[in-house]
Amino acid sequence: MKHTIIFFLALFYLFAGGHAQPNGPGDQAKEWTGTTEQKIWGLMTVWAQTRACFPHVARLQELKWDERARECIGRVIEAQDMESYYLLLMELVARLRDSHTYVIPPWGRMTPGYDMPPLELGVMGDKFYVLRVGAADEIEAQRIYPGLEILEVGAAVPVRRYFNEKVLKYYTRGSRQADEAVLVFYLLYGPRGEKVRLKVRDTDGGVREVELTRASAGRDGKPFMYRFLESLFIPSIQSRMLADGTCYVNIPNFEARNGRLADDFKKLVDSLDPSLTKGLILDLRYNSGGSGGIAAQIAGCLIDRPVRSPRNHFFRYAPANIPWGEDPVSWTFREWEIAPRDGKRYLGPLAILCGPATHSSAEDMIIELTQGGRALTVGERTSGGAGGKLSVALPGGGELCLSTFKATYPDGREYMGTGIQPDVEVIPSLDDIMKGNDPALEKARGVIRDWDSHSARAE
Repeated sequence: MKHTIIFFLALFYLFAGGHAQPNGPGDQAKEWTGTTEQKIWGLMTVWAQTRACFPHVARLQELKWDERARECIGRVIEAQDMESYYLLLMELVARLRDSHTYVIPPWGRMTPGYDMPPLELGVMGDKFYVLRVGAADEIEAQRIYPGLEILEVGAAVPVRRYFNEKVLKYYTRGSRQADEAVLVFYLLYGPRGEKVRLKVRDTDGGVREVELTRASAGRDGKPFMYRFLESLFIPSIQSRMLADGTCYVNIPNFEARNGRLADDFKKLVDSLDPSLTKGLILDLRYNSGGSGGIAAQIAGCLIDRPVRSPRNHFFRYAPANIPWGEDPVSWTFREWEIAPRDGKRYLGPLAILCGPATHSSAEDMIIELTQGGRALTVGERTSGGAGGKLSVALPGGGELCLSTFKATYPDGREYMGTGIQPDVEVIPSLDDIMKGNDPALEKARGVIRDWDSHSARAE
């Protein structure tokens, strides 16, 4: 039971984590009545708050936000229950394609009584594969293994169509690569204990059908988790010295509740012997973000001069300008400097492992540490998902979470919705997945060995 609670807490922190306290429709939010008035009021709240606060103004115009909201009026009136009503609101807001803007229904991002089979899926090219499996009798009996391709889900529905219609219609992580790395979690999610039918292709080309139970617990009773979820509950950094003298450090998250993270990293830096340490590799591949302050403290241990944070852009609306023939929207921005730590710092070769689950303040750290060639990134394109969160209450206890700013590099370059392209791209092959290889880590070790050559090209 304890492990099940941790599993769902992980989901909560990832998809419904810390943000401003709900505000909004007052008494309308206290309980669900299902009246036409309440349903329309909730839709009006989503429409108006998004129009007033969403920072990607051009995206609202391209989407024709007013028209999309107006099209929903009849549909929300006809919604038969709270679940169907909230799915409509989620569908509307998901069209904004912003990882910090979404609707959380009253039951949260995890549906009570839902679960998934004990396996992790991923997308390579346009194909869906099993990446990892849990230790469960059913998995072994049906020969489910890394490298197995998923072709269809349920009643002979092609997996890509199923993913688009059952998942991406209601959820977004802001970019295609992030959707496929994180939201693929929902692909086999459903009522606990039910069977889900799959058509699969073996690595020898044979096609067969399997049925898996939506029950994540393995033989040890612990629920199997995707790696980006596991990372949320690792309490601090994990480090080890590799045989070549490179120090590998996994920074699993920047969650404020993990108060040890920054202090433990400082202790690690204090312990490093410069004469024996050939380089440092930071692994942020499954770091979905958290406190920017924690990220800045760690970055301060790795620089010898101040570096600039990403630039956060937000607008101010002055309707008085309209009758004067002036633009009512003016833009301003906020940025700050990260200062070097007072005390010992590591200033040698530094490589950062990144990927499509690298998100939010983890991307901030990459931007801060790659300035002037201080660090080099190795791996895959990041999520492209910065933004603050404002929470607005919705009828029946749900919430609308809105991004409050758009972020760029300090020089104004965009990365939201596209991600940060690594200096050295490494995409694992199917053979790597099957054998459990980590080509990005091996490449990062090579970058450290040939640091002068690589860093010169990055500056």
